[in-house]
Amino acid sequence: MQKISSQVKLLVPIFTLIIILIFFSGIIIVSNYFKIVSLEELNEKILFSNIVSETLHSLQKERGLSSGYILNKDNRFQKELFEQRAESDQKIVKLKNFISDISCENFQKELNNIPKKLDFIRSLRADINSYKHSSDYIIKNYSEINSRLLEIIVTISKSSHIPKITQNILAYSNLLYLKEYAGIQRAEGIVMLSKNHIDIQDFIKFINLSALQNQKEKMFLQYGSKEIQNYYNRLKKSDIFYKVSTMQKTITKDFVKDNINPKNWYDAVTKKLNTLDRVSKYIKTNTNLKIIHELNSAKNIFLLVIILSIFSFFIFIIMLIAFIRLSKEEKRLRIVMDKYIISSITDLKGIITDASEAFCKISGYTKKELIGKNHNIVRHPDMPKEAFRQLWSDIQSGKSWSSKVKNRKKDGGFYWVYAHIEALYDKHDNIDSYISVRMDITQNELLTQKVLEEEKKNKLQNELMHQQYRLAQMGEMLGMIAHQWRQPLSAITAAIGVIELKAYNDKLDTQIALQIASKIKNFTYHLSNTIDDFRNFFKSNKEKNITSFEKILQSVLVIIESSLKKNNIQLNISYNHEIEFETYENELKQVLLNLIKNAEDILVEKNIQNPKIQIDIDGLKLIVNDNGGGVPDDIKDKIFDPYFSTKLKKDGTGLGLYMSKIIVDEHCNGKLSIKNNDDGALFTINLGSKDG
Repeated sequence: MQKISSQVKLLVPIFTLIIILIFFSGIIIVSNYFKIVSLEELNEKILFSNIVSETLHSLQKERGLSSGYILNKDNRFQKELFEQRAESDQKIVKLKNFISDISCENFQKELNNIPKKLDFIRSLRADINSYKHSSDYIIKNYSEINSRLLEIIVTISKSSHIPKITQNILAYSNLLYLKEYAGIQRAEGIVMLSKNHIDIQDFIKFINLSALQNQKEKMFLQYGSKEIQNYYNRLKKSDIFYKVSTMQKTITKDFVKDNINPKNWYDAVTKKLNTLDRVSKYIKTNTNLKIIHELNSAKNIFLLVIILSIFSFFIFIIMLIAFIRLSKEEKRLRIVMDKYIISSITDLKGIITDASEAFCKISGYTKKELIGKNHNIVRHPDMPKEAFRQLWSDIQSGKSWSSKVKNRKKDGGFYWVYAHIEALYDKHDNIDSYISVRMDITQNELLTQKVLEEEKKNKLQNELMHQQYRLAQMGEMLGMIAHQWRQPLSAITAAIGVIELKAYNDKLDTQIALQIASKIKNFTYHLSNTIDDFRNFFKSNKEKNITSFEKILQSVLVIIESSLKKNNIQLNISYNHEIEFETYENELKQVLLNLIKNAEDILVEKNIQNPKIQIDIDGLKLIVNDNGGGVPDDIKDKIFDPYFSTKLKKDGTGLGLYMSKIIVDEHCNGKLSIKNNDDGALFTINLGSKDG
């Protein structure tokens, strides 16, 4: 059983191989027979295609002349048109006769409607003679007839199963399409040159026809053999191709009608078409030679046909798949745009003609409620009229307009959008509507407003704190000034007592009176200077000036030095490196006074033995260090907070260090910092770095 199974396994592939060989042998034999038959039919079709090409060439001329005749209504085209009609009639009769005599029945069936198409030319000519229709109508109908004739050539190319011949026919058909597009462009050029204005649609068609010619020329050269390519390139070097190309560029760029008239354009393109007709005849002759040659090489055709068929099938499938995917993607994008893009279209008066689903959703209106209404339906009263006057001024002049807009919802609410509006144009390049695309920025605007409100509140709060801080400092200053005034006032009182006593005892002579008066004068001068120092210290000055830490310190010491001496506090000053800088001098004086006064208070409060304050100046850095034991770690991070006070008497405002921090960090663009050392707290003012 196992042996039989092994034999069967061996015989099956052999038997299968034999059947395959027989099958392919039969296919080759049958294919050879049908190839010969098909080549004979193909030869007949090639002959027929030559007649079709002649008819096409004639009808192309008739189309161009008819277009010129319709538009110009003079004898520039009339005589040549009637002569061309007679030539076309000869070609049409010849073509009809060949159709009736063709031997291939299947092919003859495909040509059944050709005579009817050709008969339509008579009625078309009658319409032309009576100027019944426009040039566009004439060009369109001639082109439809020619298109049907070109389809015959394409059909013939499909009936060929020999690659070389198929390529020749494909090159032939692409050349004929190239001729057809050139012929249509000849007619369209006549239309453009005959009109008194540039029609944008005609202009676009004219340019597109040039692109189609280039495309068909590439395909023609792709399919054409080397001999055909060389022949074509030789003819293309003639002056007529360059002349037509130059005229095309002139029409598409400058449109200088004085240099090009319709008849000149027609004649130039006609010469080019005649040259292309020579190429088509060359291809026909070349193709006939190949058919004769291919009759003796049938064995290679079968595989090539399979390859071509598979290739064509795959191309079709790929294009079909790509088309389906693109259709689905386009549908998806449209749905997405309608759902998520806030857009609308209005007419020239601002009446809404279309609105997206997203627009309906954000405004609260249905599409039915929006369409037909003026766009003012969503206008919010907060928006100034001037903004909309500028909007209409811009878009009516063809400019785009972009800005933030506050709109009103159906329920009375509001929303913010960033809107971009542009004009849409009709085929005559006139504005016929406006499109607006918007982006919802409501949350951003609400957040911005909230931030501005908070900034306003903070600014007001800081101003109040600063005022409280200045009042508190003034209170402390008054205390220090009162202390400085006690000694001079006591001296003045004593001097006055001496005067009274001398006067009472009648011992007041001139010399003594002058001496006592001089002392009183010096005391009052000291009091006056103290008042000036106080006034200058708090003078409001928002302009920066050139100063130094040494100058600032000397000004502060005038105020506080007597208080330090009263409390037996030793003040040591070290100048390591002194430089001048530009800053708000009076504000820094207040900061430095606050730091020294805080150090004095803590030293007095803690009753420190041998109290001292060390001030070190090094360029843009000033350090105030005391021996009061430092700031506890648990509150060190809070001392710059507003209203936070460490004074045991609880009479502090808690604004001194907070405002000092604001002044140094924000106003003077520096940094005020604190740390503890072995003796006590160490405050640093650094104007050279924000990092401290």
